[in-house]
Amino acid sequence: MTLRQYLILMALATLVAWAAVLVILTGVDPERSTISIFVVLYAALLLASTGTFAIAGFLTRFHLARAGMLRSRQVVAAFRQALLLSILFVTALFLRGAGLLSWWNAIHLAAATSAAELFFATARAK
Repeated sequence: MTLRQYLILMALATLVAWAAVLVILTGVDPERSTISIFVVLYAALLLASTGTFAIAGFLTRFHLARAGMLRSRQVVAAFRQALLLSILFVTALFLRGAGLLSWWNAIHLAAATSAAELFFATARAK
């Protein structure tokens, strides 16, 4: 898959995910919906934010990266960071919706996300 194909596919999938989020937010009554609606909402939000952050992260890396860095490594790093940031974001929203988000939970979430990124960024393929 070429870089252009990846970006087009990622953009289309992201648009579909944002459309799903919009349909759920505008067309579903949260008071009468079941747990499955919330699962679909959080899953669509995770996919939409991951795609958005991945595209934005790659484009930022593309414009700011040093000349020797491979595009494939930029894509992998941008996607990894986008996924971790999206998991942090959706988890915080879920905890907020359940009334469980506090400042110490947010600090633990941020620390766990930072630790995961540090682990993946420093891990060497064997």
